[in-house]
Amino acid sequence: MDTLVNGRGLVKWGTYNEPVHRINYQDYRLETPMGFRLPNLLKRLLVNRFHFIGIIGPELLAGVAVVDLAYLSNGFFYLYDRQTGEITESKAMGHPFAGTSIEPSPEKPRSLFNTGGLIIEMQRDSLKALGRDVSIDLSIDPNATSPLRICTRAGYRGWVYTQKTSPLKVRGTITRGDTQHDLSSPAYWALSDWTCGFMRRQTCWNWASTASSLDDGRSLGLNLSCGVNETSFTENAFWVGGMMTKVDMVDFDFDRDNLSEPWHIRSNDRKVDLVFYPDARREEKVNALFLASRFTQLLGVFEGTLLTDEGEVIFIQSCPGFAEDHYAKW
Repeated sequence: MDTLVNGRGLVKWGTYNEPVHRINYQDYRLETPMGFRLPNLLKRLLVNRFHFIGIIGPELLAGVAVVDLAYLSNGFFYLYDRQTGEITESKAMGHPFAGTSIEPSPEKPRSLFNTGGLIIEMQRDSLKALGRDVSIDLSIDPNATSPLRICTRAGYRGWVYTQKTSPLKVRGTITRGDTQHDLSSPAYWALSDWTCGFMRRQTCWNWASTASSLDDGRSLGLNLSCGVNETSFTENAFWVGGMMTKVDMVDFDFDRDNLSEPWHIRSNDRKVDLVFYPDARREEKVNALFLASRFTQLLGVFEGTLLTDEGEVIFIQSCPGFAEDHYAKW
């Protein structure tokens, strides 16, 4: 389908099997809960967009993101060395008129950030980033799997469209200082999270994801979440050898006072039964008048089982990936 918002200014809730080429949020009939139609200027200020790509492998994990809140933007790029435990990070804040853009086209994404010495360019088939003492130059092959596309209600009048793709084949390099690391699948994989919408003013979520290889050589992708997209539908799924198994609601059981303790992640339909063991974390807190964020992204390994639609039990052992705890006030 060409656009998400139809000619009546509305969206259709649920999952999409066909590509959605343009998220035409400006055409949405955005109203207050009492029915007052909001002008186009406010639509541009109220829409949120972000694009995250994670890279996962036996020695390194990396995360790259561009966040566009219309009135403020944020970019970050970090590299985690699994052998030494060292995290190298670059981050910057700016405004969308100073080098930040996220094109509203999830099938052919192009997300840019160029502020404060941090340069990021994410496209469908490539990722380039340059930060403090670290650079990345990857080609991406998105044909190993099909994305999960979903649009759900957010509050009384809003909505969130998200597109999760995992795993993605990669080839290229990450350079840290004088050391260059060659990355290629199947040892290294990537995952993509592209999201746009009129989100709740205050929101929170937990998230878990990986892109990896199983012992038998098949590829594995995983996306699990709670807190944002569970209004009648979920964004939960895993992919084995490129075949998606859709998953019901997921519960994240963890110690909020000690996020470094193991996380138990289980789905209501019993297709997911995992434990995530954190090894390291990237976190930040922002409390600036009308904007607030408490963000913790954990880096570690998954253990447990997945149950496919065909009844196959997939055993997960020492599988590297991400988990996240996030509160946001936009």
